Amino acid sequence: MPRLLSRRTFLWTGAALGGTALVAAVGGAGYLATIDVDGRASSVDGDGATLNAFLTIHGDGRVVIRVPKTEMGQGIHTGLAMVVAEELDIPFDDRIRVEFPVEPLPAYSNWFNILRVRPEEASGPVVWVGRRVLGLAGFIATGASASTMALWHPMRVAGASARHMLLAAGAARLGVPVAQLSTGDGKVRHDRSGRSLSYGDLARDAAFMPPPDDPPLKPAAEWRVMGRYQPRVDVPAKVRGEPVFGIDVVRPEMLHATIRQAPVFGAGVARVINAAEVRREPGVVDVVVIDGKSVAVVGDQWWQAESAARRLEIAWTRTGADHVSDSTLSAALKAGLRSETPYENVDMGDVDAVIAANPATLVEATCDAPFVAHACMEPMNATVIIRPDGSAEAWVPSQSPMSVRTGIRSGAGRAGVSVADITCNITMNGGGFGRRSDQDVVAQAAYLAARHRGRPVKLVWPREEDIGRGLFRSHAAARLRAVLGADGLPVAWDALVATQSVIHSVAGRNLPFTPGPDGDRLAIEGLEKPCYAIPNRRVRSQNVPSHVPIGLWRSNGFSFNTFFTESFIDDCALTARIDPVDYRRALLRDNPRHLRVLERVAGMAGWGSSMAPGRGRGIAIEDCYRSVVAQVAEVTVAGDGEITVDRVFCAIDAGLVINPDAVMAQMEGGIIFGVTSALNSMITLENGAVMQSNFHDFPMQRLHNAPAVTVEIVGSDLPPGGAGEPGIVPVAAAIANAVRAATGLRLRSLPLATTETVGEGRTRTILRTTQA
Repeated sequence: MPRLLSRRTFLWTGAALGGTALVAAVGGAGYLATIDVDGRASSVDGDGATLNAFLTIHGDGRVVIRVPKTEMGQGIHTGLAMVVAEELDIPFDDRIRVEFPVEPLPAYSNWFNILRVRPEEASGPVVWVGRRVLGLAGFIATGASASTMALWHPMRVAGASARHMLLAAGAARLGVPVAQLSTGDGKVRHDRSGRSLSYGDLARDAAFMPPPDDPPLKPAAEWRVMGRYQPRVDVPAKVRGEPVFGIDVVRPEMLHATIRQAPVFGAGVARVINAAEVRREPGVVDVVVIDGKSVAVVGDQWWQAESAARRLEIAWTRTGADHVSDSTLSAALKAGLRSETPYENVDMGDVDAVIAANPATLVEATCDAPFVAHACMEPMNATVIIRPDGSAEAWVPSQSPMSVRTGIRSGAGRAGVSVADITCNITMNGGGFGRRSDQDVVAQAAYLAARHRGRPVKLVWPREEDIGRGLFRSHAAARLRAVLGADGLPVAWDALVATQSVIHSVAGRNLPFTPGPDGDRLAIEGLEKPCYAIPNRRVRSQNVPSHVPIGLWRSNGFSFNTFFTESFIDDCALTARIDPVDYRRALLRDNPRHLRVLERVAGMAGWGSSMAPGRGRGIAIEDCYRSVVAQVAEVTVAGDGEITVDRVFCAIDAGLVINPDAVMAQMEGGIIFGVTSALNSMITLENGAVMQSNFHDFPMQRLHNAPAVTVEIVGSDLPPGGAGEPGIVPVAAAIANAVRAATGLRLRSLPLATTETVGEGRTRTILRTTQA
């Protein structure tokens, strides 16, 4: 997720909160240490003793670990629970239960994503103010591959603090100094006497012990849980079919709703022509216009509501975008690349002077990528009840409890209902990818619930609404230029991207302030290539607005910019007549971390060995989410242009890896996601409206033609990096480079291919060679 506020903004916001920022800046660290920004203190409730915001121990030894991140299949509830178990010195077994807390406690605030400061490195008044402001705002969200980076250190401290409180309680109970005690297997032991007490026996006493200010953490040499393969805590229940996804929610007296939204974004409802007729359909309870923008049908059952909604005749208002088509959008991007005043994101050296002095060795390329949908397997949905007393409760597969609360207040408010207390239940979800961080579906459900107070309303978007009327990753185009020196390596790098600002779009829908679109850092992700040794470099961006609403999308700008840049690096290598791996070796000469990853993946793939005619290998590497990932794709291209991605090799340095199995699974899933978007994914528009509607025209990667994937983790002593998105990032470029090696064709537009159905459940993928 983006850095939406500057540090200066946080200082002024903190000042507004009672002058805290000013006092903090003057008083310094000593003052900061006196302020609790972490939330829940220890307490006792029944047989459970809560020792801090992340941890409760019960009398029978059960340990509840609270992980304030949405589990979306990425294994984060397992990984972060492992961190606490390690420091608490307990085995990672069935005595551990993981919960997702939704209370807006400061300890759960996702301040790392905004401030971009690692928790283990956080210090100083500015960071404290930022934490304080975001903590008070209840900014809890899951995204940007940041869950482990943001929480591994706080949760280590939480586990270590609880262990030392248990040791203190054990010392008091046994009448011995703490220094004579040790822990292990959920017990406090006094080795001299052979006596021991279980954590369950000591937990209530420990809750009354003062937490240590700076508990010592276990050295890596003593780790028994972290860094080892651990089974996922959510898998057994999934095998039994027990987890409740948002679409599975059932509540007493629940109503069901479906929705129809304008085919052209920005249009409103002029008139529902046959509202009375649809309202008389079997099982229909209500037909309602939501906020003048969409029409919902509420019924006793969802299929009754959906069947009735299919009969709706809606007159939509006209907009200024009714004429927009793919050619219009493409022309806007091309105009953006001709902008005389793009935003200058990076400027090092003198790029213009180097280009002017070396026109003969200038390499240029123009690339583009389309809008794409998130296409989560579970369609958008939310269940909301607003009770007569004004309290509300929601069951939503969301990436952010804050977004759910904001959506409920917004939707109910538009219906003229003020909501007081909100209980937020975050369910399992069938894919997030950034899409479930928005509040749109929650606000719509809350609007309907406000009309039917006292009864839960479950709104489920049909797939056609999800793909054709949802949120999208921005389209983009880039112009890349490089001047090659005598050794064939770039001495100047000039990159300009034209795209729509995702931060501007997301903030405009979800936040009380909207930053300007210029300088959106998500727009240039993957363009700068700071890991490469290039002395002169410039990166610029031009915002190209459209009527299409865009949102956070798994890997954001990296998903298209790395395709642009790593394809272009191959072009430079071919121009210089240097092998693409050797070329990157030379460019990475000052970055041993990146070089190790490059060497590993080249070795895995047997780079340099011969391949049969029509087959090719391609390589790409990226530094993203504080991880380094490199991939080699092997493809086969038939004479008629049919392409098969045979294998993808992946090496990743993700820093310290808590659960290797989870990192490997994330790479495998990310690669398949990336192959899908590289080969298949494209949203097209005609007369202002999206033409795709379901998986027949927005196809997913099928099992029968999915590549074999091999992943290796490159060991590192750096703190954890991200793993949720890096797997996606190099795939498109690696495939495009492999196609170039196999056929000589350079494909500069995404998607690289089109998909056609050839039989029941069977598809074939054909290169879009006309773009070469």
